[in-house]
Amino acid sequence: MKVDPGKKGFVINILSLICFVVLWHFLIILARNDIFNIPFIRLRDIPTPIETWYAFVGSLFTQIHGPALTYGIMEHMQASLLRVIEGGIIAFIVGVPLGIGMGYSKPIGNILNPIIEIVRNMPPMAWIPLAVFILVAGGSIFIVFIGTVFPIILNTIHGVKSIDERLVDAAKTLGASESQMITKVIIPSAFPSIIAGLRIGLGVGWMAIVAAEMVIRSPVGLGYFIWNMGDLGRYPEMVAGMIVIGIIGYIMNISILLLQKRFIKWVD
Repeated sequence: MKVDPGKKGFVINILSLICFVVLWHFLIILARNDIFNIPFIRLRDIPTPIETWYAFVGSLFTQIHGPALTYGIMEHMQASLLRVIEGGIIAFIVGVPLGIGMGYSKPIGNILNPIIEIVRNMPPMAWIPLAVFILVAGGSIFIVFIGTVFPIILNTIHGVKSIDERLVDAAKTLGASESQMITKVIIPSAFPSIIAGLRIGLGVGWMAIVAAEMVIRSPVGLGYFIWNMGDLGRYPEMVAGMIVIGIIGYIMNISILLLQKRFIKWVD
């Protein structure tokens, strides 16, 4: 009986996750019983998967204790996702035209390339002081923009420069104008690279927003949540927040890949 490779891969993925969780649990139990330990790591303070699960469930929704309001993971998640979406949209609107211009026009590329190369090598975290001390509002969204825009620009440039010259020559022979060349030939041909840049950029932006929320100390956001839980010594909640961050990043990546395969038929 032939096994479907897709189902086989899914089963392997599930089994690997189960093995990871079991290993995690037993390492912590062994450490708490002084049977096993790793130097310079307080393994006994790391919560077990069961403790993490209960902490996740207990902190999932906003709770009110008298005058105090404690935001739940759902609210923190929504705030972080909204910032990433806003920063990603701005990065897409700015990055795609810049990438097309730099890839299609040598003069534009020569003018902007040194600026882009210098600025893109500044990590998003290096921009946090500017976001904190200079920007009046939207500092976290700005950090997402910085993390997302350069992968979009670079992948768009690559996509434009990778276009078959015969397509460009054929369009020119048929009398296509510059605007038609860009809308009918350049953008459709470079679109797979643009989407790849968006996928990479959003991954960077998602990591950047978490770090930005830790430093900027946004009142709500997953970065703020895990830092605050760590400050309070509530490590199960902290680890639960970290896992949520990883799962959301994974879902974002898979979602873009599925959209890419759905709408771009020539992408494998």
